[in-house]
Amino acid sequence: MTGSNKTSTIQRRGFLSAGAAASAGLLLVSSKTAFGAEANSALRMGVIGCGGRGNYVSGEFIRNTNTQIVALADLFDDRLKSTQEGLGKRLAEQGRSPIEDSRLYKGHEAYKDLLASELDMCLVTSPPYFHPIHLNAVVDAGKHVYCEKPVAVDVAGAKRVIEAGNKAKGKSSLMVGLQIRKSPEFQEVTSRVHQGDIGEIVSGSAWYHAGRLGARNVEGESEQDSRLRNWVFDQVLSGDIIVEQNIHVIDVVNWYLQSHPVKAFGTGGRKARVDVGDCWDHFLVTYWYPNDVRIDFSSSQFLVGWGDCRERIFGSKGVAESPYSGVARVTGEKAWQSEDKDLLDGAVAAKVRALEESIRGGDFVNEAQMGAQSTLTSILGRIAAYGEKVVTWDEMMQSNLELDPKLSW
Repeated sequence: MTGSNKTSTIQRRGFLSAGAAASAGLLLVSSKTAFGAEANSALRMGVIGCGGRGNYVSGEFIRNTNTQIVALADLFDDRLKSTQEGLGKRLAEQGRSPIEDSRLYKGHEAYKDLLASELDMCLVTSPPYFHPIHLNAVVDAGKHVYCEKPVAVDVAGAKRVIEAGNKAKGKSSLMVGLQIRKSPEFQEVTSRVHQGDIGEIVSGSAWYHAGRLGARNVEGESEQDSRLRNWVFDQVLSGDIIVEQNIHVIDVVNWYLQSHPVKAFGTGGRKARVDVGDCWDHFLVTYWYPNDVRIDFSSSQFLVGWGDCRERIFGSKGVAESPYSGVARVTGEKAWQSEDKDLLDGAVAAKVRALEESIRGGDFVNEAQMGAQSTLTSILGRIAAYGEKVVTWDEMMQSNLELDPKLSW
């Protein structure tokens, strides 16, 4: 399959112990879930952030799990109403109740009212800057959580997510929306790399090239509201494209190498898409991983008519390649390849089913460390590119970088 044939797929994605079970009163012990819902009844979920991703992932929960969306929180009335209506239709298709007007919470502190209501779990799909705040609040409220990637936009935020993960251990499930790890084909090729089928890893390439995203302006709104609606173009609110979008392929590289990089050098800029926000439209980064493995990474978010996302890992005895769509393969003496298809089809569905299974079974998932590590890897590349210099992992972590969106509520 050629790059041009994959453009629609790329653009569509441009925009998921016995003692512990006993203490939580779970299905395995007393026919109850962690928070009192009957074992076979719907899990009650609240959604923080009613944008496109929030609607999509909520829909996946409705279609693939026994979940009732019961509450919504957002900054804008129109998003609350449109999400209530859209999810209501999907809930009705499954014979479930609509979202009541009394469970629509508006404002920058609406998440507090949502979490104070009756819930079993929460979906966090707010702008990434707010993820550490919202994630910690969900964990402190004792709810299970599915938090979209990236988990933060700065070092301080990523550290707070790790702290949230530590608080949640053994008490609730914490899942991060890096769904590529649920693709069977990606799992297969990664497993083959880990078992040595391509020999010693020497180097690699990874890239995320996609079309531009659409602006979401509303006539007459304040500058701040417009900025919040268009957070994906805002360096501080999104983390820039290397953190907000490109994290998916960067996460897969970490998965292949079972580590994070030790340093990075980068460059890039803002040349083709200059009419909205302040995010860069392309990045070029070299990552150094342990054992002197070097990965070159590139990305863009302005292309017309072409797009491609994949990883290619070069070993002493073969090569592993994993694209979003097409054929995942291993070459060399132990060759293997997948079918030619959309390799991420069903990945989000598998992810949300795994969360439900962990909640009902009491084997709580905790992906905070993984999510933070991949987020920090993306942040390392951004810092190196902004400064056009080599930055080490330790330097980044010691900096405790904390971004300020300068919002006025």
